Amino acid sequence: MKNLPTKSDVLKWITDNPNKTSKRDIAKEFGIKGADRIELKRILKELTAEGHLAKKRRTYGASDALPPVSVLRVCAIDSDGDLWAAPMEWDSKNPAPKIHIVLAKDDPALKEGDRVLCRLSASPQDDVAYEARLIRRIGTGPQKIIGIYRLGSEGGRIVPVDKKADREWRVSNQDSLKARDGELVEAEQTGPKGQ
Repeated sequence: MKNLPTKSDVLKWITDNPNKTSKRDIAKEFGIKGADRIELKRILKELTAEGHLAKKRRTYGASDALPPVSVLRVCAIDSDGDLWAAPMEWDSKNPAPKIHIVLAKDDPALKEGDRVLCRLSASPQDDVAYEARLIRRIGTGPQKIIGIYRLGSEGGRIVPVDKKADREWRVSNQDSLKARDGELVEAEQTGPKGQ
C-alpha cells in the first residue's frame, strides 16, 4: 500500500474528469495495481456511503452532478425569453439544479415540455448551476386537450370541444381524478401517441 490517494484526491479527480469515472480509470490515474485496488474500492465505498459520490452502473460521479451530456425537459420560459430546463432523471434528495439553455441561431425553437439532448457545462453565473447547448430535440411536450368528460362503464372519455379534433380520448378510472360526467376538463397525454 504505497502512495494511495486520499478521499479528497479521489473526489477532486472525479469532479474534474466526469468522463473517466470508472474504477479502472481511477486506478489507472493514481497508478494503483494489484492488491491496492481493494483499498481503492474501500475508499470509493466510503465516499458513496457518506453521500459525496453516486454510483451509476459501473461509474462514479459527484452525487449532485449531471453527466456532460444529459436529457433535459424544458420547464419554463421567462419574461426575457430565456429557456430553463430540468434533468429528466434526478435521483438526489436535493432540488434539481437550474439549467439555462443557450440556443445557437440555427437551433429550432423550443417550448415548455420539450425533451432535449444537451451538452452541459458549468455556468459562469452564480445562481445558475449549468449552461446547456442543444444537441438535438428528442420529443415535443405532451399533447393537451380541452373537452367534456363523459363517464362510461370502462372508465371515461373526453370529447374535445375543438371541432378540428378528430378523436376522443380514453381515460382510465384511476386517471380520472374524480371528474364528474359532463364536466369541462383539461387533459394531458401521458402514454405513447395514438393511445
